[in-house]
Amino acid sequence: MSGERPSNYFVNSVAKGFEVLKAFDSSSALLTLSDLERKTGINKATARRFALTLVDLGYLKIKDNKFALSPKVLDLAAHYLESLTLPDMAHPILESIASRVKESTNLAILDEAEIVYVTRVNAAKRIIGANLRVGSRLPYYATSLGKALVAWLPEEERKRVWDSAKVEAFTDKTITDFDELEAHLKICREQGYAEGNDELEIGLRSIAVPIFSRKHEPIAAMNISTNTIRSTEEKIKNVYLPVLINGADELNQMIKYQC
Repeated sequence: MSGERPSNYFVNSVAKGFEVLKAFDSSSALLTLSDLERKTGINKATARRFALTLVDLGYLKIKDNKFALSPKVLDLAAHYLESLTLPDMAHPILESIASRVKESTNLAILDEAEIVYVTRVNAAKRIIGANLRVGSRLPYYATSLGKALVAWLPEEERKRVWDSAKVEAFTDKTITDFDELEAHLKICREQGYAEGNDELEIGLRSIAVPIFSRKHEPIAAMNISTNTIRSTEEKIKNVYLPVLINGADELNQMIKYQC
């Protein structure tokens, strides 16, 4: 559909009602009728009718003779979020991260001892990881995503996942000892993120953070993947990590409002 408003069904009153709602933001939490007229371009008398109707519907409230949003407006977002799957919610966040850091981003879940990619964004055609796609599986212990998924599990669950894995060394950096991995995962929990450096493939470097359910259980992990030629460890931690954490925080907030 084009950006033009279809004249055969477009309802101006509905559009104006939403203009009134959109007038409120962090810098304009309380608005008078004059404020609404100025911000929406709707004359004061009409703005008053819309505002009072929204008060009756519960989406606005009156405070000190001014209008303010009520908590009921969150219902609109909540109903939308309830209809989304985790990949649906994560994909635009991954796109934003990838556009900022110019590297590939991924979201994965844990299935037994493997991670499964559920959505990913390729920033550019790269040699490393070129065959990865949604549905691809990798061993958890050799990936940053897997470490971020398992590190926050209870100890007995971490041991169960390890016992179900077919452990093999992909490079001389691959961790193949449970106690060594446990020590590594302890560091992940302390620093709040997991790293992957040459453990699955020489030259492959990545950083990942966990995504939690409302009960604070790890349900997914998000990462940025790169290689040693393009990205130093310093760049990953100082440039990529803050962007990744912000993205994870955004996704965690969306999950929090899901039922």
